[in-house]
Amino acid sequence: MMNPDAPAIANIEAECALLGAMMIENRLIDRVADIVRAEDFAEPFMGRLFTLAMREHNLGKLANPVTLKPYIDQDPALAELGGSGFLAQLTGSGAALVGAVDMAEQIADLAKRRRLSERLLAVAAECEDLEHFENLNELAGKAETAIAEALDTQGGAQTMSGAKAIEANLGQQFEDAPGVLCRIIPSLDVALGAICPGDLVILASRPGMGKTATAISYAHGVAEAGDGVTFVSLEMRAAQLGGRLACDALFGTGEAIPYKAVSENRCTAEQRRTMARVAIKIRQWPLWIEDLPGASISRLSAIVRKHKRRLAARGKILKLVIVDYLQLLAPDYRTKNLYEATSLVSRGLKSLAKAEGVGVLALCQLSRQVEQRTDKRPTLSDLRDSGQIEQDADAICFLLRQEEYLKRTEPHPDSADWIDWRHSFDRARGKVEFIIAKRRAGEQSIGHGLWHGEYQAVRG
Repeated sequence: MMNPDAPAIANIEAECALLGAMMIENRLIDRVADIVRAEDFAEPFMGRLFTLAMREHNLGKLANPVTLKPYIDQDPALAELGGSGFLAQLTGSGAALVGAVDMAEQIADLAKRRRLSERLLAVAAECEDLEHFENLNELAGKAETAIAEALDTQGGAQTMSGAKAIEANLGQQFEDAPGVLCRIIPSLDVALGAICPGDLVILASRPGMGKTATAISYAHGVAEAGDGVTFVSLEMRAAQLGGRLACDALFGTGEAIPYKAVSENRCTAEQRRTMARVAIKIRQWPLWIEDLPGASISRLSAIVRKHKRRLAARGKILKLVIVDYLQLLAPDYRTKNLYEATSLVSRGLKSLAKAEGVGVLALCQLSRQVEQRTDKRPTLSDLRDSGQIEQDADAICFLLRQEEYLKRTEPHPDSADWIDWRHSFDRARGKVEFIIAKRRAGEQSIGHGLWHGEYQAVRG
């Protein structure tokens, strides 16, 4: 007799039949091992028996009622089921041999349904727990993550032989490059290369160097070329980013609008009409801005999946997710310190890129150590709060505008140093360096772009 407390979403008879078939014909074990796991069995004893059969088979030994009996003879569950006679019953009929694979698939499917049901019920319970009130976005993220994991049959995993992997790569040689390029900042494209699916790219600097402006220009170039982009802002509101995007899109068109006029709500009537016209143009781009304050990794993952579905409905593919910025993301559970939290977020972003098949461009703040040095050029040790970022990232790009630092150190015009300072300032004016400190698929390099601060646009 089976456990009376067994879950309703289960087929215990199928579990018994599958175990019996495996013990009759051990060659079935390899076939079902890629389909079902021990934890997928609703009856715990069956899961333990499955593990034992797998172990013996992997050791090159026979797995049948006789060979497995010594390992489970003292299991209380076996006694409740009728002892060793129960094992003999499992192999009493060979009818299940033909349908073993189908039964394994059903057991795995029912296990996914049970887990989804349990997780959604847990979220429902948290919704009702008003004493320990949790953020609604977090709860929605948990629910969406549970659903996405239930639909993902293999968690994005692929298994193939070494030869098959080479053949897969050869097939890609005849396809267009899968990654995205900015195109309107060619110097960055040359230095950084394409951002490919599964890549985590870090764009880091101290405040005031132009991270957000560079990210918006990058999103502009990618989306204008027809590739899907989701810009996730954890700092600025969507309307603010909209103003920056309008200025960036209008730059170089002959109708450029200074960002100061937009940010201070001082646009003329004609400038407002110009912004309305560029909004109509941008409406055709596969570009979405997600205003997401206080988000966690699981919530971000749910947002990415939502945008993938939204773009797919328009016949587009989401290829790039921009996160502004990394340190404002929260891990999925509480941690002891900031270092651990940042490490979990970094690993979470890399996992997100791989699982969803998108490139992730994450903006990152550097530590104050940069500004305490005479040489303001950032190094990998300046990555704030965690060395894990350096390990997880496929590429790390530092932004440096010497002009910004020189502004802060202008000597008095009457001093002897002013002329030298002026020469240095004129050389640095309007220039931005893209310092590629790490590039897994290439060499370290430096790109030189143009900074148009009045319009918050990066080109070059």
